[in-house]
Amino acid sequence: MERKLTISEARARLPELARKVVSEPGTVEYIAHRDLPDDLALTAASHLRALERTVEELRKRLNMAPFKVAGSLASELNDDALEDVLARIRGEAGESARRKLEDLAR
Repeated sequence: MERKLTISEARARLPELARKVVSEPGTVEYIAHRDLPDDLALTAASHLRALERTVEELRKRLNMAPFKVAGSLASELNDDALEDVLARIRGEAGESARRKLEDLAR
């Protein structure tokens, strides 16, 4: 479990914490505040932007139109069998993207 700083500790160490999160990509410092229902997170803006881009890309993938196979490749499968395989693959990809979004939301 990550260590949480109190708001007082974070305030006293803010320059040090700022240097740390900027110099170590992906670093997040969690800050607890007794008067707030949720913790705060201090991270570099570049890290946050990268996370936001990843989430946006995953959302786009979830909303993409289905790929149409007709005429794009050769296979020994008949059309129904090929559609079944593709439906399974799409389902797995969608589930993977949903899990990634849930992980990012935590």
